[in-house]
Amino acid sequence: MSYKSFPRRNELVVGTVKRVEDHGVIVELDEYEGLEAYIPRSHVASGRIKDIRDFVKEGDKIVGRVIRANRKLGQVDLSLRYVNEEQKKRKLEEWKERIRVISLLKLAAERAGFPDPEATAKEAWSKLSDYYRSPMDALEDVLYEGMDPLLKAGLDERLASKLEEIVKVQLKPPIYIKNIVVKLVSYAHDGIVRIRRALTRGLSTPKTGSVEVDIYSAGAPRYIVSIRSQDPKLVRRMSTYVIKAISKELGDTELFEVVEEREFRKRAS
Repeated sequence: MSYKSFPRRNELVVGTVKRVEDHGVIVELDEYEGLEAYIPRSHVASGRIKDIRDFVKEGDKIVGRVIRANRKLGQVDLSLRYVNEEQKKRKLEEWKERIRVISLLKLAAERAGFPDPEATAKEAWSKLSDYYRSPMDALEDVLYEGMDPLLKAGLDERLASKLEEIVKVQLKPPIYIKNIVVKLVSYAHDGIVRIRRALTRGLSTPKTGSVEVDIYSAGAPRYIVSIRSQDPKLVRRMSTYVIKAISKELGDTELFEVVEEREFRKRAS
């Protein structure tokens, strides 16, 4: 099942090795309905290659970077050299997540009685991808908001209803995390003590519900306030309380400002 039209240059793609030859490797692109791509021998690995099979074998799942994409000719060349381990890991995680979402969409379509569950899942995936940064984000939002996030993305109400039932059984809530980078400077003679006291005050802010608060140095004068919980609303509320608690502890000799805020979620394994 394809969810994209054609690979773009510099894009990371997931593929399955079909054939290993002396001059290069033929792979099938999993995200593009089996479109084939070619990895030149010189792009299989850095350095001298005696035997390509020392690096890839038939059936291997690979992550390659597109170095050439000719839609008219249907030709795609990849490089394994231009993909580091972190990029490979992240791309494979995204691919596994994609497979899981699609399987849930297809199951929901089957239970809702759609005549072509696979086509319905494909269409739903496209709608979720257009509306959300990640379709999995939408499914996780269903755990707290019901099927409204799905309807907002344009999914059929019958499909959304069945998907909500499935999601609430099969998905675990993620951990929502908000990291706030603050700058804290004191010009008082006991400045270190004042800063420590303010941060301690923030750390000891009374907590409601299941929430964790941590504060650590990012290299003075910057500190990171990290709040985490399975409840996103609680995370945002606590972040406000903690910042206010720190601010109230400071005087005219202190400089305090929020430099950056970042929210993300850590998915349950």
